[in-house]
Amino acid sequence: MKNALNIIQNISIGLLLIIFSCEDPNYPNDVWDEEDIGNATPIVTGVVPADGAFAGIDTIIISGQYFSLSFSENLVYFNGMLGNVVNATSTALSVVPPNLISDSVTIKVAVQGAFVFGELDGFYRLTAAVQEYGPFDQFTDIYSLDLDLSENLYVSMDGSPNAEFWMVNSDGDSSVWSGALAKGAGMKIGPTGSIYFVNFQRYLYKDEQGTPKENTEIFKRLNGNATDLDFDSNGNLFVGGTGSVIDVVNIYDDGGITSGVTEVKDLGDLDVVNLRVYGDHVYILTSNTTSEKVIYRLPILDTAGTLGDLEVVYDWSVNIIDATALCFTLTSSGDLFIGSDSETDPLVLVKDGVASGFYSSVLVPPISYMAWGNAEFLYLINKTDETNRVQKIDTRMDGAGYYGRP
Repeated sequence: MKNALNIIQNISIGLLLIIFSCEDPNYPNDVWDEEDIGNATPIVTGVVPADGAFAGIDTIIISGQYFSLSFSENLVYFNGMLGNVVNATSTALSVVPPNLISDSVTIKVAVQGAFVFGELDGFYRLTAAVQEYGPFDQFTDIYSLDLDLSENLYVSMDGSPNAEFWMVNSDGDSSVWSGALAKGAGMKIGPTGSIYFVNFQRYLYKDEQGTPKENTEIFKRLNGNATDLDFDSNGNLFVGGTGSVIDVVNIYDDGGITSGVTEVKDLGDLDVVNLRVYGDHVYILTSNTTSEKVIYRLPILDTAGTLGDLEVVYDWSVNIIDATALCFTLTSSGDLFIGSDSETDPLVLVKDGVASGFYSSVLVPPISYMAWGNAEFLYLINKTDETNRVQKIDTRMDGAGYYGRP
């Protein structure tokens, strides 16, 4: 009986609380306003470019209606990942998509004040401008690379117990190409398919496919320690390095280790960090006694490889004060790509003397060596604390031609 009375008492108290709370004049109004229909639902009618974009890099234009003029009030989702809206009108949004790689991307637009998403009819495609290439990782110590005319990639690795050259064919399959007496600070594929390389010493080395390291040929003795090399259109091989000279080597000379090597330029206090031939000039990235980095060029005056005077192309140390240039190459139109240890722009494109970051949102430093494939693909070596890797970059522009490739 006592339990029954307690139950009745509790029910009564609960009813009184409900009644009084409902009648409380200070109780807040309902948050939901059933009269509010919200702003107009955004409509998405199309995307430019229509056939897809580079993830994390390109700016796409989403066309439609009922977008906010304040770009911060527009949210654009790519498979649920937020893009970066950089400009907005009521009918167009400029958006950098996230670094999401997929050929089945759903694009949705949310506008502040609208209750419903706008959505693109169909899927969009986001592709990778930068891809990891080959089997390289934190256990592979890579130094330099080159490619042949079939887009086979050759990489110098300093392994234990042997240095080696690896080849990655155009299908992505990898194999050991040869053993090597030393790693290559710089390397080039020669006209007959041999690999010529240097390793900070006064020697030019030569390797053939399938040879063990003990068969690496000490091909020529140079006039200074060498770090890099390249061929010109006449078959001359230019070599430069910390010896402050540039040599030209006749690779067809069989007169001995000191024959066929000619010093063609005394660089004074300049050391060569990286060397490339473009057209009728030799380009060099140099360092001096105060570690200033400058890119010069020297005209090739004749078929024997005689060089003219130095001309400044780009003074890195004047223009970029917070990073060290490590390597460079040129496009088919003569613009410079420069790789560095910059935390913000590890790869820059220099056009008309002005440097701008290239794919900075997806690349990380340092970029220590690079070479073109045979079209728009640029291959980089990126060595970090976590990994050593080769990256293949679709630059959408053609690279400068290389003359030594078989």
